[in-house]
Amino acid sequence: MRIHLWKILLLPLLSSAFYFGISTASAQSELSDVIEEIMVMARRRDEALKDVPVSVTAFTAEDIASAGIELPHDAIALTPNVTVIQVQNAGNSFVTIRGISQGRNTEPSVATLVDGVLMSNPAQFNQELYDIQQIEILRGPQGAVYGRNAIGGAILINTKKPTDEFEGRVTAGYDSGPGYKIQGVVSGPIGESDAWKFRAAASYKDTDGYLNNVFLGEEADPYEDLSGRLRLLYEPSDSFSADFRASFSNLETQALYYQIRESLPEPEDPLFGFFPHPDPFNESFGHGAGDPDSVNDTSQLIRNNNAGVNERDLTNVSLKLDWNTDAGTFTSITSYDTLEELLTGDAWDFLPKPESAGETWFAILGGIDQNQSQFLDLDTFSQEFRFTSTADSRARWILGAYGIATDRFIATGAMADTGQGVFPVFYQPRGNFPYDFATDPVNPQVSYLADSQDNFAWAVFGELAYDVTDALELAFSLRYDEDERENTTETPTAFLATAPGFPQEGATGEVRKNTWDDWQPKLTARYIASDNITWYGSLSRGFRSGGFNQTGVETVALANGFVGVGDLFDQETTESIEVGFKGIFAD
Repeated sequence: MRIHLWKILLLPLLSSAFYFGISTASAQSELSDVIEEIMVMARRRDEALKDVPVSVTAFTAEDIASAGIELPHDAIALTPNVTVIQVQNAGNSFVTIRGISQGRNTEPSVATLVDGVLMSNPAQFNQELYDIQQIEILRGPQGAVYGRNAIGGAILINTKKPTDEFEGRVTAGYDSGPGYKIQGVVSGPIGESDAWKFRAAASYKDTDGYLNNVFLGEEADPYEDLSGRLRLLYEPSDSFSADFRASFSNLETQALYYQIRESLPEPEDPLFGFFPHPDPFNESFGHGAGDPDSVNDTSQLIRNNNAGVNERDLTNVSLKLDWNTDAGTFTSITSYDTLEELLTGDAWDFLPKPESAGETWFAILGGIDQNQSQFLDLDTFSQEFRFTSTADSRARWILGAYGIATDRFIATGAMADTGQGVFPVFYQPRGNFPYDFATDPVNPQVSYLADSQDNFAWAVFGELAYDVTDALELAFSLRYDEDERENTTETPTAFLATAPGFPQEGATGEVRKNTWDDWQPKLTARYIASDNITWYGSLSRGFRSGGFNQTGVETVALANGFVGVGDLFDQETTESIEVGFKGIFAD
């Protein structure tokens, strides 16, 4: 049985040595106030959750602690009309909001911002959540305000700010993996000055895993993560503040431990006698007795002969500057991200080498069992400027501009599985094509695709909200996005895909370019009927840029009978109508 003791009981260590206490009565009073008036940033300014005309699920620090939220997936599991599927590796999190999802290695369907900084790639999404102040999940297109990739919604994650007084905390826990976790934070002023404050937080989690690979006799999902964050806050006056944030995350786990239910050949099939596959529902072959007609049946056990590797390193450095004036606040957010992720493991059909269909095809048609590897290297620089008017006027507005430059390299390869493990590929294939056992007898390269991509996107946006009466507000938002992508084929010529009846696709060094752009308007009406009841409605349009698959994907798809898969995929737009109300009932 899988037990997370740290989700049931976190053991506070050294807390009393760090905290400067407040009375129990005061704490209860403050908690009550938070519950009654939760403030959110759904429209980039502080507003009461019960009044904001957006479908929002908000988790305060108290909610996060009581619900045991440790990953974004935990918050999503508690949010209506939002789901997430974690497949293949840590970097593949498919978030679906109101039916809008994404494809592998494409732009996400949701804009995720940490302390106002937009995540540039979906591979960054699945991270440990520690020392978090609030999480807001916004449903419906939010591109007009939150921009890039907010076609389905937005997720806002805000970490805790540095404090005026010195404080610290250490928590630890143990699970049945076996495994353990320890997290710590320290915060307070720097020196004698009231202007400088800091907050440093770190998290370490290590567990052996819970899913047993019966072929290798070890767990398939060990997990080790070390993450840290440093925030420096400079507030020399009420009119200026500088917020510097640096963070890193180093993850080591495994991946690609799929369980494939494939149909066995019928007795009349001429290949029936050649397939060595055992009965997949016979427990004597390491499988459970399951229902082959149910997609939810997970009784078939994990039996990969390659354990797989998933290593991911993330870093982020950002600087947020705020200048407050009588007219409003001018904000500058500068951010730089790096990401490297390595993935290796079994390939289709994810069965032990002696039983794999590839081994049979090798005997009769020259096929071979395979394993696989993928490498992703990403660097991103982004800049946002925004002016937000004061909130106490009848007309409130936001004007801004945003730009992001991305440099991405991705390589994907399949190798011949000789039973000696998987040797990863990076910027070059391991050997010659076709697979050359003479020069590389251990793990010769069968296929290899590599592309580099330069992407520059920019946008301008604005919002105007006006109180027609004390109860009725009308708001109009508008954003224009332009996304230019340049994709260079890095695959050596010998490895470029071919298929019978189709010419070789692409050439080494070939450059493909395309630009996608669109407008994202949003019209919102809000009527506050009473202190406890708010009605609202909105018309909105969402946009997600197109992009490039790796050169050769189209030919490979055609060779395998899949029509409609191209090397280029077009932009997407969605139009949404939403009507709702919010209320506070029964005290």
